[in-house]
Amino acid sequence: MDYKDLNDYELVYQVRESDDVAYSLIVKKYSHLVDMLARIYLKKNRNIGIEYEDLFQEGMVGILKALDDYDAQTLFYTYASLCAKREMERLIKAHKRNKHMILNNAVSLNLTLKDNDDIVLEDLIPSPFNLEKYYISECNYNKMIDFKYELDLDDSPIYELKLNGFSTDEIAILLDKNYKYIDNHLHKIRKKLLQFI
Repeated sequence: MDYKDLNDYELVYQVRESDDVAYSLIVKKYSHLVDMLARIYLKKNRNIGIEYEDLFQEGMVGILKALDDYDAQTLFYTYASLCAKREMERLIKAHKRNKHMILNNAVSLNLTLKDNDDIVLEDLIPSPFNLEKYYISECNYNKMIDFKYELDLDDSPIYELKLNGFSTDEIAILLDKNYKYIDNHLHKIRKKLLQFI
């Protein structure tokens, strides 16, 4: 079968007959429409914290729903476009609700400074360990130092570096570990530290 000669109506029919090639062709064809719509909606809704990938994904869900529900009373393009828009608008409406306000207004700690890409916002904020060092009593500070001996061999160097003011990124580089690994261990160490003190 030569798929290039098939129109959208025929491709939808082939998809409903479980034709994987027709499915791939129609998804590829309409991904360009979804891309264009996602960029338009993203531009109109920058201030709510929504991302292009989320809009694109919801638009593709709309295309898949259109494949299931299409009844040939209109052009498939019109119906698919309507379904993609509907899904994106539903996502935008959900993001605008008050329960998402905190997330929508949040600023990433990995945000780089305009004048220096090497410095991220996290580097400018004092770490919890440094704050504790300044605000707790001398007795608790000594406990924090002794706490290092309570940790296993993986956590001890991470704790010591953090106590000495290194950022999570710097610790990851120094210990040749990825950022997420170090971040997870720091959260675990903080919980143990609070129990220890």
